[in-house]
Amino acid sequence: MARFEIPGGWCVQAFRFTLDPTAEQARAFARHFGARRKAYNWTVGALKADIEQWHATGAETEKPSLRVLRKRWNQVKSDVCVNVETGQPWWRECSKEAYADGIGGAVDAYWNWQQSRAGKRAGKRVGFPCFKRKGRDADRVCFTTGAMRVEPDRRHLTLPVIGTVRTHESTRRIERLIRADRARVLAISVRRNGTRLDASVRVLVRRPQQPGVAQPGSRVGVDVGVRRLATVADADGVVIEQVPNPRPLDAALRELRHVSRARSRWGVSDGLCEGSVLRKDHDDRHDVRCDG
Repeated sequence: MARFEIPGGWCVQAFRFTLDPTAEQARAFARHFGARRKAYNWTVGALKADIEQWHATGAETEKPSLRVLRKRWNQVKSDVCVNVETGQPWWRECSKEAYADGIGGAVDAYWNWQQSRAGKRAGKRVGFPCFKRKGRDADRVCFTTGAMRVEPDRRHLTLPVIGTVRTHESTRRIERLIRADRARVLAISVRRNGTRLDASVRVLVRRPQQPGVAQPGSRVGVDVGVRRLATVADADGVVIEQVPNPRPLDAALRELRHVSRARSRWGVSDGLCEGSVLRKDHDDRHDVRCDG
């Protein structure tokens, strides 16, 4: 599968909205979360079985990928997704995107493990993907195809199988771009955040070209840091500008010290008696003595 490339003059941006689903839609989301987890665990089990078979007999299988594992899943899903009580398959109740998302996540975890053990992946050592359990795994699902859009009323999102779901906030930020033909929806990810359901709408946005740009084909990157507010560099890594952090605290402390000194002088002058004399004791403390 060809890798998606962002066209020139466009960028990928995400907008997050909190959902207000009905009771039936909330149950549908829960089914999709479980379907994704089911496909993920099946994929991990299939990869483990392939490795054990290779160690035992030396038989090789196709290189793990989303396409290969998804094809194998379609052949066995009627036997894997079966209701224990009724004995009927339930995979039709959920969108195919939920299963594809779970399979893709397991395949990515497998290759992260392979690259880590080969020393090609930086950072902490990554282990073989583990099985996910309800309550321990984050409830999430991603839709990339199907009936997936932002409704013109700026209050609803449409998702495959689940239908049109109301949003807690207005979606005008993204709807304006879509209506002006400056944005296109790429994917919608739904994730449980405590007691809420948050939807992240990933869109391809066309940015307007500013007039009078000397080098319209140039590229720069901005790195937000801690020691500095931002570091701007070009495509070759040459630093163009380093923006220092703002120092409002330092300015406030300077002003506070100035006011404190002034207030201290006022307090000493107000507290002295007429004709008072300051004398220094042996322990370097100052006492005020009033004569008369």
